[in-house]
Amino acid sequence: MTTDGPSASRLPPPKVDAVTIDGIRYAQRPGKESVDGQVGGLLSAYDGSGKLLWTLKVYENVRSPDLEGDVQDVYFSSMTLGPDGRLRIVNENGESFLVDVKSRTVTPQPKAPAADDGALLPPP
Repeated sequence: MTTDGPSASRLPPPKVDAVTIDGIRYAQRPGKESVDGQVGGLLSAYDGSGKLLWTLKVYENVRSPDLEGDVQDVYFSSMTLGPDGRLRIVNENGESFLVDVKSRTVTPQPKAPAADDGALLPPP
């Protein structure tokens, strides 16, 4: 059966490779709303055997009860190790976060204006 309108289902989340620092593997964990309070936005640390050490909420992902759940999920789109030893995580909304894995703290980064959004740029 086909439908003429757009599907409310989202595409699969981007594939984001784990990052290993000093033998600890850091990876996105999808999460479950009923357990974690949200889907997406979670970073987990695993030891060399794959044992979960801890999970950190990188950003809030609150769902609206008026919309289908999976279309509201916001996953990581990239995760890289910066020269200062922090993880830089960018989500599907273009928001950036620096994660200090030693202190387990998150620092949101200012979102750059879109190149086509002249309203945010000063007049020439």
